[in-house]
Amino acid sequence: MAWRPNEYVIEGELDNTQLGRVTGWIQFAGLKDRVTFDLRGDFHRDIRGAKVHFVGNAHEGEIPEGAERYFEGFSLKQTGVVGDMTAGLPPHDFGNKPSFEWYGYENGRVVIELQTHQVHVIGNPIPAAESFPISRQQQSQNMARFLSGLASGLGMHQEQVICIGDKEASAMARRNANDRIRGMKLLPQEIRKILPPLYSQDGKGAAAVVHVKFFTPDNSWTWLATEGEPILDESGNEVDFQFFGLVQGQFEELGYFNLKELEEVRGPMGLPIERDLHFTPMPLGQIAPHLFTEAGS
Repeated sequence: MAWRPNEYVIEGELDNTQLGRVTGWIQFAGLKDRVTFDLRGDFHRDIRGAKVHFVGNAHEGEIPEGAERYFEGFSLKQTGVVGDMTAGLPPHDFGNKPSFEWYGYENGRVVIELQTHQVHVIGNPIPAAESFPISRQQQSQNMARFLSGLASGLGMHQEQVICIGDKEASAMARRNANDRIRGMKLLPQEIRKILPPLYSQDGKGAAAVVHVKFFTPDNSWTWLATEGEPILDESGNEVDFQFFGLVQGQFEELGYFNLKELEEVRGPMGLPIERDLHFTPMPLGQIAPHLFTEAGS
């Protein structure tokens, strides 16, 4: 699984002033002691060679329900390899939001996603022009090792990671594995409840509200859903879920997309599509005003 302890972050500081190494600490609600770090690797170029201090949404002395149970098996000393660590600043080698990812030897992949205002850069990063972007090949290898370990933990042979039998079984296996990797459900019940049915915002144009955002963490594709409803078979059983909204990728267009496709697809580095946990519903016109300006609406 991928640990995503965003809601439990109280405060932390990570240090890359010694190149090739990231040290520091994070205080999580639900853990009495700080988690310390000694990782191999570097930050992305926006903060390479500097420290970052950040604050989360949790508070010391206030332990969210389920926090202690969540951290069962989580090591207090994180050793391993740096993944994608960025404050989301230019030159934007990896997205425009703060993200701190690592592959711990003891507990696997961990991802913490924050907002820009929560992160403070300490010191002067190495000028971007004087260093190279993080190797995507190396990050792919980090992910491959993680996937291999995950497959072993699930009792799967390595060849089964690629193909495990008939088409339907293979699709289900991919979806289940992807859920473990992303550490979340793409369409939980709380999203189903707020998502309007298909055609309910028809004709609203720029005023149509986007309720959920999906994205590929290893490139710039996004799916912004304004509506959706289940696809049922003849017996009334749900076989898929269809969304309508804005797709931003090689092109930008309004259209339909299905849950099964989102659950199974992976990006160029092998990462599955994720749901933006910090997304706040907003009108389409606020996200892509140029679409409606050109249309004259």
